[in-house]
Amino acid sequence: MGASHTSISGKSGKQASSGDKAVSRSTSPTQRPSEKADYPRSNWLREVAEAISIALILAFLFRAFEAEAFVIPTGSMAPTLMGRHKDLVCEQCGFAFQTGASEEVDKLTNRPTGKYVISATCPNCRYTMYVGPNKKNGRQTPSYKGDRILVSKYEYHLSQPRRWDVIVFKYPGDASTNFIKRLVGLPHETVRIYHGDIFIRRANETKFSIARKPPAKILAMLQPVYDDDHPARKLLEAGWPERWQPEEEQKDMWGISRQTREYTVTVAPGHEAWLRYRHYVPSWEVWEAVSEGLQVDPRQVRPQLISDFMAYNTNQGEDAEELANAWGQGVVPLRGDQLGLHWVNDLAVECEAEVAAPGAEIILELTRGGQVFRVLVDFAGGRATFEGLGHPRFVETASLGRQGPGRYRIRFANVDQQLVLWVNERPVTVEYETDWHGPTLNDLERPVRIGVRQGTVTLRHLKVFRDVYYIAHERGSGFVMHDFDWDRSPYRYLGRGFFSPDEFRKKVAEVMSDPTQWDFFSTAHALEFNLGAKQYFVLGDNSPQSEDGRFWTKEHYVREELLVGKALAVIWPHSLDRIPGTNIPIRFFPNFWRMKIVR
Repeated sequence: MGASHTSISGKSGKQASSGDKAVSRSTSPTQRPSEKADYPRSNWLREVAEAISIALILAFLFRAFEAEAFVIPTGSMAPTLMGRHKDLVCEQCGFAFQTGASEEVDKLTNRPTGKYVISATCPNCRYTMYVGPNKKNGRQTPSYKGDRILVSKYEYHLSQPRRWDVIVFKYPGDASTNFIKRLVGLPHETVRIYHGDIFIRRANETKFSIARKPPAKILAMLQPVYDDDHPARKLLEAGWPERWQPEEEQKDMWGISRQTREYTVTVAPGHEAWLRYRHYVPSWEVWEAVSEGLQVDPRQVRPQLISDFMAYNTNQGEDAEELANAWGQGVVPLRGDQLGLHWVNDLAVECEAEVAAPGAEIILELTRGGQVFRVLVDFAGGRATFEGLGHPRFVETASLGRQGPGRYRIRFANVDQQLVLWVNERPVTVEYETDWHGPTLNDLERPVRIGVRQGTVTLRHLKVFRDVYYIAHERGSGFVMHDFDWDRSPYRYLGRGFFSPDEFRKKVAEVMSDPTQWDFFSTAHALEFNLGAKQYFVLGDNSPQSEDGRFWTKEHYVREELLVGKALAVIWPHSLDRIPGTNIPIRFFPNFWRMKIVR
């Protein structure tokens, strides 16, 4: 799979490319009581405040001539920043997502290449649908230009670049081209990419330490795994198992509405009730069978490990001639590598919890390499208790402020060896240190759980996410992006006449559901890059499709004099062709919902 570099066009017309150890705790400065049942209103107010902030930034920077607008044409920073893409809504589950369409235009001239994206796969239910021209139902799926972003050109004249900034710079191999990436390595550091994470060793240090993203960066970079508000009902009606289910012995405790996706339970003091997430991923063959009216035997369905699958990279294309000659409107099944070959152990879970009476406690639990990490939210006491139940083993308590009955938005992440809890968007963080541990049966059977300890609670809007997985892939180490020893993997015969594309796709699904084939995950190698004075190392958020410092041959770093500035905001995502919520056509209607601060 070829890597891309996101070229971004400035107003001058130039291209730029997107081409058992110490535990510490930090809390947000202010922890106030919950606003009870009106957290959606606070979300709306926060979005309005962010839009006003963007407007103020624009007014100030343009007035001071300190900013310049650029356009992102390719997807190496997706989904943080979109290049040319399609906005899609899954025909089966209704989940909104994007897929790349950069191959439809030339990177340098922006002229049509004669190729069209004809199919894409939903990240939520894995349904592959036709998105090319002349859809039979008449609903077109146009391709849109990339995000237009605002870049502060004088940011780094006033302050030093910071890790995790999204920066624009002159490409070291061609200073006439601008690139945009995320900054991960600073001067006088050695950067290590290992098992999807970033580790840093400074000049005066002997060991590597993990680079932890702050909570705002974590939120910006989380990738969707499953949204329970968007079930594929046709799939479920055919017998496919639900992903969220009560523990077997507790089924009678839960009142579950599969129509409204609500889970209600009353738990006596001293007892617990649990919901468990399993990553049931339908294959191309399953969707083919269901589309033909066949039933699925749920006893034959096995969960899979959560992988680095990215819907943005599932775009399949054909040129104009092939499209004209294609029979019907068939779609193209994914290649095996597009399913995600790497196990991702940094996860997050989110839900809305309606607490009916004082005293209720909610537990959010994430498994990572067989190790269980959880947080217990005590609404009566107004505190959160973080626990590591393996290696490391720890207990840390943080104050949330006095809480009570009401409705709360709760999110829990285990990312970069830190636990982060958000209650109504206010974060509390606990850091820990551990070694890498491979996947176990618990990572397959119970990667995510939500529990209730006493009280009556209703859970809604359950969502599972994963962190970005940076692939330690070296140039020249094969045409498939991977970071493990290929010759010791179950895919070692790929390209030697043993596996067809269909067999590769089926093999990936088999491997991700079979613990006896997981030893190769431990063969993952590390990539290391040394940085000198005034040298910076950058990576793209879309690691499988990013041409970044991993692959540059002349210089793997960005020299300080090549820095252009810091990406501040998406000021003009593609416009809409009608007023939202209506059928009233209007050209260039502003897409306010996609305007945002770049984090």
